[in-house]
Amino acid sequence: MKNTTLYVRRITISAVFLSISLVLKTTFSFYIPVFGQNGMSVGISGIFSIMPSLLFGPVYGAVVSGLSDFLGYLLKPVGTYIPLMTLVVAAGGFIRGALWSVLRNKDNKKMRMIVAIFSVLMLLAGICNIAFLAADGVNREFYNHVQKENVNTDNMHLISKMLIERTIGTKDPSGNLATYISWVTTAMIGCATLGILLLAADLFLSKKIFHDTSREHIPQLLIAMIGSGLIVTTLNTVVLRETIFTAWKVLPFAVIWIPRVIEEILGNTVKAYFVVILMGICRKQNTLQEIMNGSSVKFK
Repeated sequence: MKNTTLYVRRITISAVFLSISLVLKTTFSFYIPVFGQNGMSVGISGIFSIMPSLLFGPVYGAVVSGLSDFLGYLLKPVGTYIPLMTLVVAAGGFIRGALWSVLRNKDNKKMRMIVAIFSVLMLLAGICNIAFLAADGVNREFYNHVQKENVNTDNMHLISKMLIERTIGTKDPSGNLATYISWVTTAMIGCATLGILLLAADLFLSKKIFHDTSREHIPQLLIAMIGSGLIVTTLNTVVLRETIFTAWKVLPFAVIWIPRVIEEILGNTVKAYFVVILMGICRKQNTLQEIMNGSSVKFK
């Protein structure tokens, strides 16, 4: 197939997915308020805007994701339009396509094993950090009970030494220490728990719904979609907090971020299995398969 024809067909198919996404976005989507603002968008339009990044690569993913956000706002305006948000969404489409390009041909069992080992190590590290910090008396109120110039870390565990040395000379040592403690305890355990839950969901749904899992690459798809989704959600939260939703600034960032992250994880987990079905349908179409193979996106 000639390159010109191949590009035209890719663009045409991407435009079809974009059109379906826009129709669904304007008719079957709604917002869930978060602290008095429209913080979460719920709908199924993302299932179709995701497809070009998986079928044709990160560039098509970026373009379709960005256009879906921009045209979706024109068709169904909600709040104030922020161009930076469109750029973030486009970047998310690019990241999703790039992650999928790297992961799609990896062995399913090896991917599950890697996620499982990483999750267990993260869980153990988080639990050990809690124990070590408690043994050393290092907590969020640590600097309120000691004189900073007399802090002695010689007999402390490594994690306690690292956090104190990292924060003791800063402008807000107590606040910075609390943030670091959260990252090395709650955040690590949360990431580990998430990994374990995703593995359990993958194994259960793969056996119950997708009997031929050797061709679906579900773990890789979950990683690509959730990974890119978390990046987009984090950046969007920062943008919204610093621009139109200034009321969020009175709350800790984690309070705003965690509900959005939960929504992103659950939403992308559900979407991933619908995407698997669509990809299976695409794979059965000879012409579409030829276009995918021509763009170096091959399915085993």
